[in-house]
Amino acid sequence: MSHAAIVERLGGTDLEQLVDWEFLHEFGLSTPGQYGMVSGDVAADIAALEALDSTPFIHVNMAAPNWTEQGELRDVKVEMAMGYTGDQQIEILGAGQGTSFYTDKIPADGALTLHHACCFENNIEELKARLPDAGYPLYLEGGVNLGVLSTYFAYFDTRERLGFWLEIGQYRLFGRHRPPTESFITRLARLQRRFGSKG
Repeated sequence: MSHAAIVERLGGTDLEQLVDWEFLHEFGLSTPGQYGMVSGDVAADIAALEALDSTPFIHVNMAAPNWTEQGELRDVKVEMAMGYTGDQQIEILGAGQGTSFYTDKIPADGALTLHHACCFENNIEELKARLPDAGYPLYLEGGVNLGVLSTYFAYFDTRERLGFWLEIGQYRLFGRHRPPTESFITRLARLQRRFGSKG
């Protein structure tokens, strides 16, 4: 099957065509490295995309460290999956627990729907100041620092301008900017299939 068949499953429009490149340039943002879709049935959507020859998806249910929504620290668990079609990282998100952030966007028929685009950047603190000053408020942030590895994310309300949320993801390994790669995600997915756990 072709990438075009997967695009059809994801809503019929190549996700990169939905991006406002002028907006990215305005804030010095990179091309989105991930497109987040909400789903009424994550496992079923994984099966459908993999049948169309996407890469294997890693699928987890996990606590979301330091999830802070509108300034309130919450105990949140997320259901998420990651895989690739072409050079696009696709994140599929279920309803989760402890927040309605993803639930509110899931349509009544449960169809895959674009929720956010994520740019992998190495200056998240700067953007947490610049974007709200320009009228795009910080809605949600979280992450964890494990010493040699740190991951942080922040969501900004760009829905009026872009039609979806903007996520900034910052991944550092030994202090260097290291977003997850296709080979890394695919390796994790295959290990998960082998050992059979999703949390």
